[in-house]
Amino acid sequence: MRNTRKGFTLIELMIVIAIIAIIAAIAIPGILSARRSANAGSALANLKSFSTAMATFAQDSPTQSYPANTAGFGDYYSHLSPKGGYKYQYNTNTGLSRFTYSTYPVSINNGTKLYFVDESNRIYEANATTSADIPAANGSLTVNVDATSGSQVTLPGTSRTWTAKS
Repeated sequence: MRNTRKGFTLIELMIVIAIIAIIAAIAIPGILSARRSANAGSALANLKSFSTAMATFAQDSPTQSYPANTAGFGDYYSHLSPKGGYKYQYNTNTGLSRFTYSTYPVSINNGTKLYFVDESNRIYEANATTSADIPAANGSLTVNVDATSGSQVTLPGTSRTWTAKS
């Protein structure tokens, strides 16, 4: 008599599941790292686009000044926040002669880079090492825009080193 068996044994199924779990454990951190890098790249591109839009806005403005708030952007720039896992924040001084546009990840899972751009069109970068370094978890990004000394960006309760990115 012939023994015809259909299906798989329990051992065979467990081995296949174990192999799939090992592959997933190897692949998931790489995927998350790629997503963080993509989010940071998107935020950097948005800051460059914003900086160009604000330079155009100031040139077209009869007072050669920047808008007082995001509602004043008009057709120059579409301010959407959060976008790509990052939140954006616009600040200007009272004379509207200087501005900063800063961005930070919503959580440490979305990214570890914090950026801001000012009227000089230079983008500055800082690193977050823990979730407490992310403004979303630690209040908000405090931006001081001074008409004479330039832009200073600080986080509540921390000192941050900002390096010029571009």
